Amino acid sequence: MAWALPNDVSGARSWRMSSPEGIIELRIPRTHVDLQREVTAHRHAISRLDVGLAPRLIGFEPRLRALLTREPRGERVDDNPDRGLHLGESVHEQAGQRLGRLHESRLGVGDRQAQAAANTLRYIDYIDRVLERIDSPVLAGHLAVIRRRLAVLRKVLPQLPVAFCHGSFGSGAWRWQRPTRSLALTGFTRSQLLATVVDFARPSLLWSDRPALQDAFARGYGRPLDELEQFRLGDFALLAALDDLWHAICLNDAEAHLHLADAVRAAVDRLPSQS
Repeated sequence: MAWALPNDVSGARSWRMSSPEGIIELRIPRTHVDLQREVTAHRHAISRLDVGLAPRLIGFEPRLRALLTREPRGERVDDNPDRGLHLGESVHEQAGQRLGRLHESRLGVGDRQAQAAANTLRYIDYIDRVLERIDSPVLAGHLAVIRRRLAVLRKVLPQLPVAFCHGSFGSGAWRWQRPTRSLALTGFTRSQLLATVVDFARPSLLWSDRPALQDAFARGYGRPLDELEQFRLGDFALLAALDDLWHAICLNDAEAHLHLADAVRAAVDRLPSQS
């Protein structure tokens, strides 16, 4: 049996089916450029992660702009918050391990720092445009502050460490495999060279009141955040919260909208007082 997935913010269309070999996903990226980017990511970066812990590229057809992958099994870590999976230190340590492995990829040619800065700038500009379209009381009184933070981020981008990133890394992309107590990753549609802190942003929304989770993540990742990453983490956490809120609005998901609006408010409240 096959089923369609909700359209994602990239404009891609996706379908899944269950097979004895696992979950098979057929994905039609929005453009041929998107297709080639995803194929390259699978071949040279995502494939660094162990079999069963990340998607595997089965094949692709440029004429149809189609991409076929085998997705890892497991339950969504963020589906049932009452189970506490998203707050488990082991989960965050393994998340750090998986991300560290991905970030070790040397994918990219030429000036990786410039490429990552340009890609991250596009992300910031995208969030800036989204702000105009979010009709929500959550932003009342905060727009000027948020735009000032965006302006600061544009200036400091060249100074931030870079890596080949997942792009939307967080508990929504984590899959818990109970039989082996292993964490798998999925949702690589935005993977590209970016400022490394982009991938720390969503997990940090859980770390704010639970520093032990950040410590566990750092153990798995192999290093703590550097001083500039730590200082800018709140800004990127706000971008991630706004991004997720806009996605919920696009999907008309009222329950997620309320939850993510709270996340945006909390992210604004935690912004550092200095620029």
